[in-house]
Amino acid sequence: MLAAAFGVVPLLLAGVATFVVVKNHRIQTGNDAFAAVAWHNLRTDEVFPDFLNDPYQVGEQPPGWSRQGMAEQKDCQGVLADNLTEAVIAQGCVSVLRATYVHIDGDMAATVALCVVGSYQQATEIEEEFSSETAPMVVPLAVPGTTAAGWNRKLAYVGRARSVGLDTNSPPYVAAVTVGPLHARQYGKLPGDWAISGRAEQKLFQGVADEVVGAFARSFDNLANGR
Repeated sequence: MLAAAFGVVPLLLAGVATFVVVKNHRIQTGNDAFAAVAWHNLRTDEVFPDFLNDPYQVGEQPPGWSRQGMAEQKDCQGVLADNLTEAVIAQGCVSVLRATYVHIDGDMAATVALCVVGSYQQATEIEEEFSSETAPMVVPLAVPGTTAAGWNRKLAYVGRARSVGLDTNSPPYVAAVTVGPLHARQYGKLPGDWAISGRAEQKLFQGVADEVVGAFARSFDNLANGR
């Protein structure tokens, strides 16, 4: 199971390289007025596509993350980590949308959230505040009747939060994620010391969280701006 998860690492490295390129490539085109209300005007299954891919990765991508289900639009209470909830409310939070994805290998789940705040500047302030935060950022969304039926807080390992967009005209969104295994790990049954195995998996899942939140942020930014 762990070996299967490590197969994601090359994708993670590609994602990191892509992030650097994207940050240095600022696109000014797009309908700013629509982008700001895209969360409301687009269907939820457009905001959260069937398969989550990074639009800035070159070449064909395997369908790594498959959407299992989505939650109805919620206000900003009870769906995010407590500290992130306080931060987004302080920055004018209007609504939070969530969806759960499962990796094609069947080992990992991710609940992704799109938080609508007051402005892009406020979104970047949240990103700066949480830049070193690696705890789960979104309350896991279980999806009955799917492989994510048992996905819950106890399995939530890591998370990340970041702004959506690359320039001062970007829309007012924060993307956040929680990632973890679909099944509880039995470290004592793995080869080697359990603590070492635990740290290795923690590092792996943090890389996955960075990849997923980045891919979603870039995907939604493209969608909202009609690219």
